[in-house]
Amino acid sequence: MSVRACAGDEAAGERQSRRWDPVAVPPAEPDWLPAPHYQGGNPNPALQYGMWDSMALSHRPIGVLPPPMKAYADRLLLQVEQSWEDLGAVDVATFRLGRRFFVLSQFTEVEDTGVTVWLDRRHTDDEACLALLVETLGVPGDCVRDITWCPHPVVRSMAPPAPEDGRRASRWTRLLRKRRAGGAGSTGASQG
Repeated sequence: MSVRACAGDEAAGERQSRRWDPVAVPPAEPDWLPAPHYQGGNPNPALQYGMWDSMALSHRPIGVLPPPMKAYADRLLLQVEQSWEDLGAVDVATFRLGRRFFVLSQFTEVEDTGVTVWLDRRHTDDEACLALLVETLGVPGDCVRDITWCPHPVVRSMAPPAPEDGRRASRWTRLLRKRRAGGAGSTGASQG
């Protein structure tokens, strides 16, 4: 295969029209399944991912808003793009508030999955970013749920395992542990 460079021609101010020689591409093999099929048994050598899969790698989930996503997109006048991942079709909207980069995503084929709020990995101030977002959306901050509500499979691999001693657990998790321990007997009520 040869590559023709014509940078010298352009530098001289001459513009040539570039034309491609036609190439014949054979059709897919008869036993190949579509490339986005994730389940095994597909002899197709290509495994296609949506643009959303690539975008999700540069962001991390920080919370989940109640559905529907359309309400948030309408509020901010966002364009919603469609993509897919392992669990099916996903609606995605990417945007910036100030200097913070956000993504909202929601599965379209499953009801009540919530709207996951993703934040660019370069940002570390999750609480401030969520506060900015809910203020801009005009919704109460207490409607945001933690990422355990996130339906995206990638979140399961991202979430750190809960520490056994509970020191880094959320206040809600510690409260639930105390209540469970309190039900085991009076000595358990003082633990936590």
